[in-house]
Amino acid sequence: MFISTKHLVSKYGVDETIARFFVDREPPIDNLYWHGKLLYLRPSLPGYLFIPLIVDLLYKLGLDKQRLLSEEFVSTMETVGHISALEETKKLSMAEAIEKCEELVKENAVNQAWLDNVTGYFNSKEDNIFSKLTTPFKSLHRGDMFLFSLTALQFPATLFDRIAEQWFALISTSLLVDDVLDIETDKETGDENAYVESGLNAEGLERVAELVKHNVEKISAINETMAAFTDLAESRSTFFRFKLS
Repeated sequence: MFISTKHLVSKYGVDETIARFFVDREPPIDNLYWHGKLLYLRPSLPGYLFIPLIVDLLYKLGLDKQRLLSEEFVSTMETVGHISALEETKKLSMAEAIEKCEELVKENAVNQAWLDNVTGYFNSKEDNIFSKLTTPFKSLHRGDMFLFSLTALQFPATLFDRIAEQWFALISTSLLVDDVLDIETDKETGDENAYVESGLNAEGLERVAELVKHNVEKISAINETMAAFTDLAESRSTFFRFKLS
């Protein structure tokens, strides 16, 4: 299925210019994150859809649209995706992947304060903005390396908390949509999965549903249309909760 500009605008409330930019963009060459993909966006794979959605939320928070669609920022995000895919496929350790992300952004970072927070977060320092936003499920932090890409954007420290809130709300919900489709496979392979991590019991799935409810409320404050469509994740987690009760 092809994701159209109209689909992103009507279903997710994405700004039309942002939507068209990512619909028309070609998959980067020699990038493992897009390996074998003919289209930049894939409707069945939330990790790809996350990109235009988070860019829209950042724009609605007040970041400059031209910079958000700049080659500097978008290509940085794509390269972080490649590094993340190398780690996920065991070609790099987590420590090696983080080091590569740091090397990627340190010379051209225009937001040193954000970079300091990200590196502090990955070094397990508790006195940064990300620590208080972690979810109860370790598996929902497998996309955290993408935080490095925001060092290519200039924004004031007064927006740090709001940007971090939207980032974690959207990416954790996106990963839950992905995880619900892979429960049985991930149980067999041992791959990270928040539903499996929850114990797949009523109590654990209640925690999943509460997390999504919290995420939807955060996203709704910025983009109500996106939040309403993202709410599908909550209905799925609710389905599993009642199925097991």
